[in-house]
Amino acid sequence: MYHSYQSTPPDGWKKSDTLFFNVPLKDSLANLRLSVGVRNSSNYPYQNLNILIHYNLEDSTVWKTDTLKFILTDREGKWTGTGWGSLYQSALPLKDCFVKHPGNYTFKIVHEMKNEQLTGISDVGLKIEHL
Repeated sequence: MYHSYQSTPPDGWKKSDTLFFNVPLKDSLANLRLSVGVRNSSNYPYQNLNILIHYNLEDSTVWKTDTLKFILTDREGKWTGTGWGSLYQSALPLKDCFVKHPGNYTFKIVHEMKNEQLTGISDVGLKIEHL
């Protein structure tokens, strides 16, 4: 139904670099499954990646925030995502939700790591599927 990736800046993903996903949902009374994907290069310096996703599916004044914690390497430093060359892709389910009305919905994603600027994250994506 919807699947899109956005690239992060080549010099690194700053905490202030919010990624916006504007999603047109045409169905009313729809059960949906949300997931987030990340593409990282082999020079990403950490084992994990914490991101925040802000969204509003119920009321135009109420925004919800969820935290996703990606584990990108195992204890030995082996990348856990699927990969080709030096690029790896990982995905995590966010949640299942119910949408009452059709409309254009906005999802905002930022990273929640200690460093102000992250290198090695090339793209972040959002996937929405019907249940």
